[in-house]
Amino acid sequence: MTLRDFRIGWRLLLKEPGYSMAVVGGLAVALAVCFLLLGFVRYCFTYNEAIADSEQIFLVKERRNFLPRPDWVAAAPPPLRDVATASGPGVTATSAKSFELAARIDNRMLPLTVQVADANFLDFFGINAIAGDARAALARPDALVLSWEMAVTLFGQADAIGKRLQIDGATYEVHAILADMPANTSVSFDAMLGVGAHSWDKPSARPGAEWSRRASVYVKAPPQVNAAGLADLLQQAVTRERDAKLPAAWRKTANGRPVTDIGITRLSDIYFDDDLLAGRSGARYGSRTALAGLAALAVLILTLAGANYVNLASVRMLGRQREIGMRKVLGVSGARLAWQFVAEALVVSMLAALAGLLLAWLALPLFSTLVNRTLSGMFSPLSCAAMLLLGAAVGLLAALYPAWLALRQPVASSLQGRGNGETAHGLAVRRTLSVLQFAAAIGLIAMTLAVSWQTRHASGVDPGFDHAPLLVLNLPEKRAAGSGQAFRAEVSRLPGVDGVTAMSEAIGRDGNKIMAMLNRPGREPLSLEVKMVGPEFFDVYRVKPLAGRLFDSKTDGAGSMSVVLNARAAIALGFATPQSAVGQMYDLERRIVGIAPDLRYQTLRQAPAPMAYRLDLEQDVLTVRANDAIPAVRAGIEALWARHFPNDLLEIAAAGAVFAENYSEDARLAKILASASLVATALASFGIYVLAAYSVKRRSREIVLRKLHGAAAGDIGRLMAREFGVLVGAGAVAGLPLAWLATERYLAIFSERAPMGAWPLLCALACVGAVALAATARHTLVAVRMSPALALRE
Repeated sequence: MTLRDFRIGWRLLLKEPGYSMAVVGGLAVALAVCFLLLGFVRYCFTYNEAIADSEQIFLVKERRNFLPRPDWVAAAPPPLRDVATASGPGVTATSAKSFELAARIDNRMLPLTVQVADANFLDFFGINAIAGDARAALARPDALVLSWEMAVTLFGQADAIGKRLQIDGATYEVHAILADMPANTSVSFDAMLGVGAHSWDKPSARPGAEWSRRASVYVKAPPQVNAAGLADLLQQAVTRERDAKLPAAWRKTANGRPVTDIGITRLSDIYFDDDLLAGRSGARYGSRTALAGLAALAVLILTLAGANYVNLASVRMLGRQREIGMRKVLGVSGARLAWQFVAEALVVSMLAALAGLLLAWLALPLFSTLVNRTLSGMFSPLSCAAMLLLGAAVGLLAALYPAWLALRQPVASSLQGRGNGETAHGLAVRRTLSVLQFAAAIGLIAMTLAVSWQTRHASGVDPGFDHAPLLVLNLPEKRAAGSGQAFRAEVSRLPGVDGVTAMSEAIGRDGNKIMAMLNRPGREPLSLEVKMVGPEFFDVYRVKPLAGRLFDSKTDGAGSMSVVLNARAAIALGFATPQSAVGQMYDLERRIVGIAPDLRYQTLRQAPAPMAYRLDLEQDVLTVRANDAIPAVRAGIEALWARHFPNDLLEIAAAGAVFAENYSEDARLAKILASASLVATALASFGIYVLAAYSVKRRSREIVLRKLHGAAAGDIGRLMAREFGVLVGAGAVAGLPLAWLATERYLAIFSERAPMGAWPLLCALACVGAVALAATARHTLVAVRMSPALALRE
């Protein structure tokens, strides 16, 4: 293989621009998709690789089983740090608490995630400062340590030593700058402070209060330390120091399990921790099975694109029969001829690899959004070199079949242009590839439609009220006494506001969980989830009672013992019917005044649960009902916020957006599947287009002989349609069952399904059938119009 071979390949590409754009473009798209998907897989499997000794560092996780929906979280009581350190020689531990705050720089307010870390935190992870003395800074509660990126964000420059900012009215000075940690690292931070008496993290005077708090607790243990024994030791400490001191009724709510489960997971394995993946923060973690599926999808798409190139190169080779025969007559050896095809394939594949890198670079921001990850380090010299090597490998493999066809072509038939050039076995292989292409396209389209349909249904399901005129905002968690009520009163007087209410959590969110023991005479105490709301709550949401009455701001003031239940709570308390609970007492002093309809606090993945509503004016979430002037109301709220809470950022959203956020992961999955479906369908249509061209070429004499024996144009059209209809049908037989199984597995996690039936499968089949029809229409028309004289002359 010489430079001359590559020049010939380049000239052939320039000679046939349509062929060149088709084959290079198809391979480029497939290589770009492969690069992004496999890059993401590598990103996940190298999680925490940047942390030294990540296999010896454990994160302590916790699950509180007395909660209504217990889930594992990557946090635990901070005192477990000391328990672990005292467990044996060589064991060290550290902890850090994370706070979402706001920083004031001059007149600017910016969001800031602050880690309050132990003094040994940096030494524990081997993190060194690139400027300043970070370890000395953590010894002072007023000294701030920033990441390089955050320093640039806050001050416009990385050299921020000595710069000052305010957090909750207190001034902090930057004493050190740390290098940014890789995005696929659990130990990440924007800003770091040492442990101290911060206004937003005041220590509690209540004995044992630290055992009820949560922080990120890390333990480093020598290899000889038994991980299960360490976890058991931490479990015993929590049971002894906290859970054993809870009331007996609370301990019963755990249903025979420990009140709190404690576990540990290695940092090297944390990304694939099944417990954390199933929790409320599961979007931060990944599944090995899902990643294996993405890797298989990348290989499948690249294989389909390679098969298309082989098909097109084979058809093109049939048009070069005389050229190949003449080369053989002139004495060109078989090896030399084969190397010529290899050189041509390498020119195509390397151009495709370069174009694929460009496409991947352009698509990276969109892809990062789809997978909800920061993938800034994907285009390293090593990964780009691997992409080029992959392109070269695809070119080498794709050249084998056309080269083999050229070598076995008889010289005489080549010079006459009458050789078929392919065995029945080779044709069967290419048809099989087309069937697989259609099966993949049908399966992906069906899954896309099912996920999109369910996501749309879940996002638009009736939450029990009209959310269109409602705005939701969070009050500062640490605020002066009475400031929330004063702010709420002023908001209620804004023009266009029809009502304001306080609540412990926005409807549609499942973060703040409050549990209470309900004691009804003669029955076992019942642990029930409670929502603390203001007296205007049901009026603002325009919710009507199912029985009795709901809260009323005129009769239910501060200190009221009125309680509202939903129907499930009334039955759980032992009442024969929800209506019979109205007017009854429990806890000796609380009276059930009414039954409310179910409101969807959870997603469709959970069924509505028993719930009680109690009155409380001082809660952290406000819901504002506005009339048609929602933008004006929002602007008025922003102005009031700046006056009442100048040191905090306003978090305000439409109530509908709260529900949509619950299904953001499903929406991202639908977009990923839609993108894959588009690529797979394009490749399948391109493949059948090539196969149709080859079929017309191969069967040209058969077609004209049929015409000479009286076959009409419709007969020829049906002949071609039958050939490719069989391929689509075989693809449907292979793809539809797999698509149905995948759809059922996805929908099984929902308590309520969209009424879609078999429509996603039928629509996928119809879509692929239409694409196949469009792809073969041109060559079917060529077959219908074929001139017998010209065909028989070739």
